[in-house]
Amino acid sequence: MDKKALLESLVCGAHEKSGFVDEAFANAKALFYLTLTDTELSYDDFSEDFGIGMFFSEAEAKRVAAYYLKNIKGFCEYPCTYRIKRKNIIGILPCIKDSACVWMVTGWNTNADLDEIDIVESDCYADESQAYKALSEMKAKYPRSEWAVNRWIIGKHEWEAGFSRSEE
Repeated sequence: MDKKALLESLVCGAHEKSGFVDEAFANAKALFYLTLTDTELSYDDFSEDFGIGMFFSEAEAKRVAAYYLKNIKGFCEYPCTYRIKRKNIIGILPCIKDSACVWMVTGWNTNADLDEIDIVESDCYADESQAYKALSEMKAKYPRSEWAVNRWIIGKHEWEAGFSRSEE
């Protein structure tokens, strides 16, 4: 089995066969946001983070993290760690087996090196319009220079090709 097929089987295959997808959609109150960090490139108030994905369970996110740290280019070659944040779901996810998505609002400032710092994140929104409403509220509450509303497909793995560092 190739790496991509193995990675997909960690999340998709087992759940679809067991009916987990329908149950997860029906009962989902929170998701687990997996971030991997290159600790060697992180400093002071900056963290070199890679948002890997949103998952239905913490265990699922841990399995994906372990796979990336052992097998995916960059993550297995450099000192990387992971963290998992629980994100409440605001709204009701559609009860479908197709790719469901959520939206998350993120705000940040940049430092002199143009690195993202002072990052704030929202919970997850089942509806895009709810996320844009939250964006307005967060802008009023948190002074940040940059803002984004990002769409996350639940269970999708970002950064599957890994990363490499450029030599300067």
